[in-house]
Amino acid sequence: MKNLHSSIVLIFSLLIIANHVWGQESTETWRPALHFSPKKNWTNDPNGLIYFNGYYHLFFQHNPSGNQWGNMSWGHAKSKDLLHWEELPVAIPKDSAYIFSGCVVLDKDHVSGLGDPKKPLFVAIYTADFPNKGEEQHLAYSNDEGLTWVKYEMNPILNIHLKDFRDPNVFWHEPSKQFVMVVSKPKEFIIQLYGSKNLIRWDLLSEFGQQGDVEKIWECPSLLQLPVEGKVGSKKWVLFVSSQGPYKDYVGMQYFVGDFDGKNFKNENSPETKLYVDHGKDFYAAIPFSNVNFEKPIWLGWALNWAYAKDQPTSPWRGQMSSVRALSLASTPQGLRLKQVFMPKMDRLKPQFKQANFKIMGTSKLGNFKFSNKKSYLIELEVSRSVAKNWGISIRGVGVNSNEKIDIGFDEEKKQWFVDRKKSGKIIHKGFLLEDRADLIKGKGKKIRLLLDHSILEVLAQDGLVAISSLRFPIAREEEFWLFSSNKETIIKQILILGL
Repeated sequence: MKNLHSSIVLIFSLLIIANHVWGQESTETWRPALHFSPKKNWTNDPNGLIYFNGYYHLFFQHNPSGNQWGNMSWGHAKSKDLLHWEELPVAIPKDSAYIFSGCVVLDKDHVSGLGDPKKPLFVAIYTADFPNKGEEQHLAYSNDEGLTWVKYEMNPILNIHLKDFRDPNVFWHEPSKQFVMVVSKPKEFIIQLYGSKNLIRWDLLSEFGQQGDVEKIWECPSLLQLPVEGKVGSKKWVLFVSSQGPYKDYVGMQYFVGDFDGKNFKNENSPETKLYVDHGKDFYAAIPFSNVNFEKPIWLGWALNWAYAKDQPTSPWRGQMSSVRALSLASTPQGLRLKQVFMPKMDRLKPQFKQANFKIMGTSKLGNFKFSNKKSYLIELEVSRSVAKNWGISIRGVGVNSNEKIDIGFDEEKKQWFVDRKKSGKIIHKGFLLEDRADLIKGKGKKIRLLLDHSILEVLAQDGLVAISSLRFPIAREEEFWLFSSNKETIIKQILILGL
């Protein structure tokens, strides 16, 4: 009996191990190759994005102990090309407080008086969240490019004795010769602006809020100046806030275009105007990289949604970042609107398929072209004219999962771009059963750039004026590209597929 019992225990143990291994193998096919995800455990908001000495540094909300939210600390990764990331040891671990979202700036003149004045100094300003107490803004500093941090002994640097008060983002404002912090009072739908000469002592400058969408709390703000396309030297200030998205019960991001004079931000649109950054459900908490000298600021966000983040069916990691995007503003008949472009230019991807100047009606498979969902693709589709009800790209499973598909296209009747993932594979939440849609920007053509990276799908249509970011979890090991044009004819100017 003893031997029988030992054999049963051994078989049971092997089954557990096998199940873990098989599950691991299946979810690794969903791990993106061109987007950052931690090797293991939970991640959410990007934090402390900064460029220095040839590397882009990404700090991020991280649970070092498991793949559910908890034990919030700052993880750390770096990249030379914004496509391939090296994960580094945990940067700022949880202590008596959770280490919530924040930013990193380069104190190039050592105005803070912290650290070794002979070495470059990173200053992190972040929210310390004390359970059952409240949230304060704390500071830490690093002389070794973010590998190790010393917490400022006089923390907090800012405390207004409010339970919810978080996510500071800091930039240098040259005209007023000061650092400016934007920080959120989430439940009041208010962004406070503070000024400082030394990154330690902060004075309240002004408040902005109670405008745009106030259905959900405001958090993860940033304020930055964007160039206006086609107008040399023209720039506008844009305030970004993570809050309610375009769909009820799903978080997203909104933005306000206006002016900032070193003290006050003024929205140039009516208080009721709602401008959304992305019309998918999987783009949140984006912030810009600091210390970047590009003409256009760059940023990235968290590619997930709080409505179903805990249910993402991946292991041993959960959560990932979006692509990096360059930001600008473009003039449209509706006013200035945000424009986003994939960064870098994906020149490492190799041509896989190209066809120009042809017509389609119904559905049309692109030759014998098949691809594995273990690969990454950039697809460009431009349409000259269409009289169809709708048209676009369909990514379809091969073989036993032939009913699996995700459609990306344009609705000519409603004049809307859409992503339909109702049959995209493993459906983890009712939000997958609701199409992601965005209105056409008039006068800007009909061109799609689609970045497909395993489980992440990001659409930037109309030269980046329309963004739709959506996750998917395909079951099929192989897929095919199809084009569709419902009922009537669509003229394709060109389709180009690049792959890695």
